[in-house]
Amino acid sequence: MQFAIIAFDFEGALERRIQSRDEHVKRLKTLAEQGQLVSGGALLDKDGKMIGSNVHLTFDTRASLDHWLASEPYIAHRVWETVQVSEIKLLTI
Repeated sequence: MQFAIIAFDFEGALERRIQSRDEHVKRLKTLAEQGQLVSGGALLDKDGKMIGSNVHLTFDTRASLDHWLASEPYIAHRVWETVQVSEIKLLTI
């Protein structure tokens, strides 16, 4: 199953984002090595400031994605205020 995660940061979370980034990226690299990371990156405001994240992932079930999210550093360290998860079907060409 493919999923899109769209998450918006708490106001003033930039320092926490920077402090948590290495741990966050390490977990995404592990998913990439397993073929589960499709794409991802930071959401930016009109001034180019990071305000959230957008990630496309593949997991066998929604429950396995939720289990992975339960230890996401950006959640644990209060970077992401809102997290929207949608099942998707990405276009492949």
